Amino acid sequence: MRSRTKVFKFLSLALLATGVLALPLATAAATPKAADGARTAPPALNLSYDKDVFRALEAQAGAETSGPRKFSRLAVRLYGGYNYVAAGDVNDGCDGFFELMAAYAALGLGTTTGGYNPVHAGYNFGADFVYQLTPTFGVGIGAGYMRNSKDSLMTLTAETSAITLTGTPTLSAIPVRLGVFLNFPVAGKIDLTANAGATYYAGLKLDAAQRLEFTADDWENMAVAAKRSSLSANLGFQGGLGVEYKLSPKMGFFVEAVGRYARLKNFDVVTGTTTSSDGSSDTSTGKLYIVTYTSTDLTYSAFTIEDTVPVDNPPAETYREPKIDLSGFSLQAGIRIRL
Repeated sequence: MRSRTKVFKFLSLALLATGVLALPLATAAATPKAADGARTAPPALNLSYDKDVFRALEAQAGAETSGPRKFSRLAVRLYGGYNYVAAGDVNDGCDGFFELMAAYAALGLGTTTGGYNPVHAGYNFGADFVYQLTPTFGVGIGAGYMRNSKDSLMTLTAETSAITLTGTPTLSAIPVRLGVFLNFPVAGKIDLTANAGATYYAGLKLDAAQRLEFTADDWENMAVAAKRSSLSANLGFQGGLGVEYKLSPKMGFFVEAVGRYARLKNFDVVTGTTTSSDGSSDTSTGKLYIVTYTSTDLTYSAFTIEDTVPVDNPPAETYREPKIDLSGFSLQAGIRIRL
């Protein structure tokens, strides 16, 4: 029993000695030789390599979990600028007395200065709230205010007397629009923008006032007033193109040109009032028409209010219903705020 124990201890010591001797030999074998045949020292353990690998993996995992960069879903556009409307029939109806005075002058019944200035120019402003479905495509709703007005002055002088005529037609409305909005990046901070949609002209109003003065104490005021908020009768369309410069990721400055088609129906009912310096006054209600008077000497057109459908009497008198034409364009500037 003792002899077996001695043999086991001897073998164990031999194996241990063999392992101790083999360790430096294995190290030496793994150590590359120098040019002169001598062994060089083994490289030290590089712990910084492990740190760099871990940091790279961590950054990659963070990029994968963070996903694509989020964009602002809601944007507000605030704008204002110059507004032009065609208003063809409005001008044809409002310039009647100006045409008549010019016809008198053409017949040699006096001389005139000034004349009728058609209403075209005005201003508009408003705001749009846009929900971005993608970074470049959004849908939105907006509202604003537009007003177009023009003053006119004309004087007819005949011998020692003079007649002065003034007039101020005004068109106004509150455009409410639903549309789509597009942004196309073109260079750096610059985007090309486009929008299009339908517009409802709420609170559409026409106010056409005129005043005839024969002397300081002899005058007559005439006015036509109409308004309508019918959805079906006040619909139009518009579209625009522009350029936006991004001042920051949340704010941009833009300029755009907007084209508009809004050839609206005649008003259902209008009110006309006349007051004179002698204290008399008159009020009438009915539908608005443009009547054209034609004779051998002159032709002119003017608004008239009729409570029944008028009958033509050609060629002396012909009637037609006017269109309230807001078609035109706007040149405007504003800011876009991304929330």
